[in-house]
Amino acid sequence: MKMQENMMTFTVFAAVVYGLWFYLAPASYFSLMMMPADLVNAVAINQLQNTGIGLFVLAYLFNALRKGTTDSNRSEMMQHHAVGWGTWGVLMLAMMTASGQLNAGNLFMWQAIVFLIIAIAFYLVKDGNSVTSEA
Repeated sequence: MKMQENMMTFTVFAAVVYGLWFYLAPASYFSLMMMPADLVNAVAINQLQNTGIGLFVLAYLFNALRKGTTDSNRSEMMQHHAVGWGTWGVLMLAMMTASGQLNAGNLFMWQAIVFLIIAIAFYLVKDGNSVTSEA
């Protein structure tokens, strides 16, 4: 159960860190992801900042869910986290596929794959197992 609690805390932490980054330093995120400079304009920066604001809201909601998690609803909460991470990853891949940008050189693709791996991890430990359950 401690592993599940830590994983839910990770989601809150990730939302806060990415939210701050997207809101306060969006150009640095685009630079890290190797976005061509000619595509980074005021609209793109504004949209990433809006995403950062959305992540702050999600961090608040995820923290409320985490605090409201009990032994009887822990599995359901873990599934909600898995669906959230999975949805983000799948939709990122869908956008890249639709725009013809799905390739190994696109760091956004790797980010989406990491999100899918996180989703799978949440799902796999949703009920706990001998490795993650307390003795």
